[in-house]
Amino acid sequence: MKRNTLYYGDCLEVMRAWPDDCVDLIYLDPPFNSNADYNILFGNKKTKTDTVRRKDLAQMVAFTDTWEWSEKTAERIAEIKKAVDYRARKAVLALDSFYESGTGMLAYLVYMADRINEMHRTLKDTGSLYLHCDPTASHYLKMILDGVFGVNNFRNEIVWKRKQDTHNLATKQMGRVHDVILWYAKSSGTKYNKQFTEYSHEYMDNAYKHEDKKGRYRTVPCTNEAGGNKPYEFHGITRAWRFTKANMQKKFDDGLLVQSTPTSPFRYKKYLDDAEGVPIQDMWTDINAVRGKGENLGYPTQKPLALLERIIKASSDKGDVVFDPFCGCGTTVEAAMKLKRDFIGIDISMYALDVIQKERLQNVTFKIDGVPTDMQTAIHMAANQPFAFEKWAIHRIPGFVANNKQVGDGGIDGWAGLLSTPKDEDGICIAQVKGGTPSADSIRAFTSQLTGGYASVGVFITLKKWNTTTVKKCIADAGTLKQGASEFNRLVMWSVEEHFTGIRPNLPPLAHPRTGQPLQEDLMVSEAPGIFQRCIA
Repeated sequence: MKRNTLYYGDCLEVMRAWPDDCVDLIYLDPPFNSNADYNILFGNKKTKTDTVRRKDLAQMVAFTDTWEWSEKTAERIAEIKKAVDYRARKAVLALDSFYESGTGMLAYLVYMADRINEMHRTLKDTGSLYLHCDPTASHYLKMILDGVFGVNNFRNEIVWKRKQDTHNLATKQMGRVHDVILWYAKSSGTKYNKQFTEYSHEYMDNAYKHEDKKGRYRTVPCTNEAGGNKPYEFHGITRAWRFTKANMQKKFDDGLLVQSTPTSPFRYKKYLDDAEGVPIQDMWTDINAVRGKGENLGYPTQKPLALLERIIKASSDKGDVVFDPFCGCGTTVEAAMKLKRDFIGIDISMYALDVIQKERLQNVTFKIDGVPTDMQTAIHMAANQPFAFEKWAIHRIPGFVANNKQVGDGGIDGWAGLLSTPKDEDGICIAQVKGGTPSADSIRAFTSQLTGGYASVGVFITLKKWNTTTVKKCIADAGTLKQGASEFNRLVMWSVEEHFTGIRPNLPPLAHPRTGQPLQEDLMVSEAPGIFQRCIA
């Protein structure tokens, strides 16, 4: 486990290599199983978007928030039944009896149970876990958390009002405007730093009505009649006072005690400048969702920085380790750095890690564990993690995003959108990755997709440069594409070997994958020595 590092991979596999009790705070915003796809739209407003082909090819799923039942899930449940010391065992078996085998929801919950169980192991006894979800699965996830952390360690179900929507267009239900954040402690000794929100102007005007040379103040009783304190006489008035006689005298000498009449009980001055504010409760309505320019990176499930700052301040101290196992575009990472905490982030999407590097932490030196840094590590990844290699290779070309579908994808491993759409074409650029030795048949099949009008441009990515007679013929057969005064081959050959020597594929101008605007040069992936850490031997 390395501090101030991002890991590329499945958080379960990464965490298994870590020691016990090594992180102070965990925040996770996992997939919600909401049966919704979060899409990245390509293209620009001038191009047609209503054709079937355009609709199919012009949207790329950043991640698909659905879960399908598989034999692996069935096998995992069978293993959990025999694992008598598995912390979430009872919860998983209860859910298994509730749901019929074969449902996506049960597959999702088993997936989450394994990862939450491992998070519990890595969390210090003073640590907390905050799980962010929506009402689709929050009640089931709470069962998993109860099983792993124990019912007694549940702290709060925080309701975050993410939408300030006064125009509910739903006709058969109420507007859905909130998410749920489940807070669990590791033990009774878990740290908590009380957080406050500012007083409203109305409250300050009504409560802090008085003013002296020290500022605005309100008065509170000094008596404690119901608290069991013994009465004593103070300046001629006998009451059960809230403070000791010595403290009462000190407050009197400091001018902090007042009376409405000479015979009325003393009251204590509380100044507005000393007030911390309103202690936060479990209903958060003062933090808006990310909108518009500025903070918004366009990432489909991005959360506001203020939300993470509140959580991090509440349950960690400076120098602590904040861990996000589904770090996405890196809001947790940025908030932790801003508040002088160390961070660890994991994401299975290379796209997400690229967003963090290129757009959120552009001027910050940090490490990424799990990605190739030279040909040797690239060859190792291609041989041992072929699907991960495909995604990594796709994201080496600025403007491309990887196809998350691993089988039945028609040989399409990634997509990009052309900035300028040719007449009568869809303006889509496709890519295919070959981590092993490519065959003549594979390049011919890819070429046929281009000549058949499936896409405007295609990039065929190999590990090493591949320039055979067959390749040259396929490039010629695919033809060219005119963009203004320039002309580009429709079939572009490019290799990881060229990537490490700084050579980019020669492509027409591409659109930013989320905005459709021109792709900026500063979005190019930086792999300068010292920025990345080699992790694949």
